[in-house]
Amino acid sequence: MIITTTNSIENAKVEKYLGVVTTNLVIGTNVFSDFKASLTDFFGGMSGTYRRQMDTLYQRAYDALAQKATSMGANCVLGFKIDFDELSGKGTQMFMISVSGTAVKIKYTSEISSSFLNEESVISSEKLAIEIFKENWMKRNQEVTPSSEDMNFILSHNLLELVPSLYEYYAMPRGNYFEPRPVDEYFPIILSRMEYERAVEIIYKDYTERRNIAFRLIRENNLFSAERVIELLKQGEMGLAIELLEVDKSEYTPRDLEVMQSIVSWFNNLPDKGKIEEQKSGILSSKLKEMYICPNGHKNDVNVEFCQGDGGMCGLNIKGLVRKQVEQINTFSEKVHVLKKILNNC
Repeated sequence: MIITTTNSIENAKVEKYLGVVTTNLVIGTNVFSDFKASLTDFFGGMSGTYRRQMDTLYQRAYDALAQKATSMGANCVLGFKIDFDELSGKGTQMFMISVSGTAVKIKYTSEISSSFLNEESVISSEKLAIEIFKENWMKRNQEVTPSSEDMNFILSHNLLELVPSLYEYYAMPRGNYFEPRPVDEYFPIILSRMEYERAVEIIYKDYTERRNIAFRLIRENNLFSAERVIELLKQGEMGLAIELLEVDKSEYTPRDLEVMQSIVSWFNNLPDKGKIEEQKSGILSSKLKEMYICPNGHKNDVNVEFCQGDGGMCGLNIKGLVRKQVEQINTFSEKVHVLKKILNNC
């Protein structure tokens, strides 16, 4: 998250204004702190107690503002403003801080590195620092996750070429980390800056092994890919494919519609895995009646759509799908239907 007092970011354009974001925090000073601070002020010194209180308050407000902006889908806050006030009365003394800014989503219009060289090909210190960082990055111990300083550097300099290796760290088991790692906090923000096609290529790689991690990133960044869903269906990963039908894409094209219609056709033409056949109505009866035999072999009344076997835990219909999956497919089919109408009218 970039938070700046300016109204723009170099080499970036605002894609979407998400609204004003504000945070107000209050922190109190205890009697001893007030007494010591007043003595310092009386004798002409600098109050270390107040300074620490103010620093703590500022950091909390800054973090809270960043969290609010992130929850709105922003990756930047422009026009950052901060105000401090002292509240006193009835023997109490407190500090209040108010911070505000405009939450936006920005997209870099060019590689930052291209602005570092002037006409005389002079290398700036910033360009040199970036190249040194990338050189050291290639030599780093792969078992050690990046630090906050590393992530801040990558974010502030828009080093998107490091996203593939960052994803490896992001997907790495957390081990003894009980608190979020720096890469957990920063990677989704950095990923949101990438072009759609490149982000899809990275996050869908090894999707079957990283589903829990990848799905969250795909959903939060609107990285639905109809082509990738088709690939999963061809691999026999129907459950994973159906789950992705709930994900959105920021923009849809006629090509997207074409592939999405193929997905709908795929599900409409699923073969039966269960069957309807005549069975004896009871052990001692020779009378035959039609029954629904689910893909797991459980017998149900012919009018039952979802198997009630295993105490109702089976839940499969004749196509081998559970109720939620059928609902997901139907919702997706409706989305495709509406999308077709919209595109045909364009």
